[in-house]
Amino acid sequence: MNFFFRLLYNEMAWTYDVVSWVVSMGQWRSWQRAGFARLRGKRVLEIAHGTGNMLLDLTALGLQPTGLDLSAAMGKIASGKLRRRGVAVPLVRARVQALPFASQSFPSLFATFPTEFIVDPLALAEFFRVLQPGGVLVAVPVAQVTGPTLPDRFADWLFRVTGQSATNWFAPLIARYTQAGFTAHIERITLPRSIVTLIVAEKPWPQIDKG
Repeated sequence: MNFFFRLLYNEMAWTYDVVSWVVSMGQWRSWQRAGFARLRGKRVLEIAHGTGNMLLDLTALGLQPTGLDLSAAMGKIASGKLRRRGVAVPLVRARVQALPFASQSFPSLFATFPTEFIVDPLALAEFFRVLQPGGVLVAVPVAQVTGPTLPDRFADWLFRVTGQSATNWFAPLIARYTQAGFTAHIERITLPRSIVTLIVAEKPWPQIDKG
């Protein structure tokens, strides 16, 4: 599976939109958008922006996104998509373990269906650093298909087989976010044919010494 995802994010990046639509039975974009209501402020750093769909959606909401991705292929696709729509969004190619942004740059970080970096302590430290106090990291790590149709049941089977709907790693994940300084919790959002899981991790305001 790791080899498949590496291909999908790099050499086969041009197939990403089609593959994600097919495996989710058309629900992928709804899953990604499920975290929008938890964002704060105007400036949003989308981590692993992929083909640029969320950057377009965030801009349409009146927000000011910046996209970051390590994949040159994804950067090229996103850049072309944004240009064709006449939308100007800064795109940055960098590793999440070394974000090229000043501390406290963003009130919101956003990631949909991230890879293993979402549990990497080095990445979590960087997320914490670039967030403003009171800011929030919103991630959409998994979804579960619940629709009754045969295609929905097949999608549910496919996501379970590939581990894309697994939930047994949430407790250790929250513990890592807590160790990194976040106040984090899991939310589940019910859609007509699926359940989407969110990670919502807030950077606390600094304690005021009243002594």
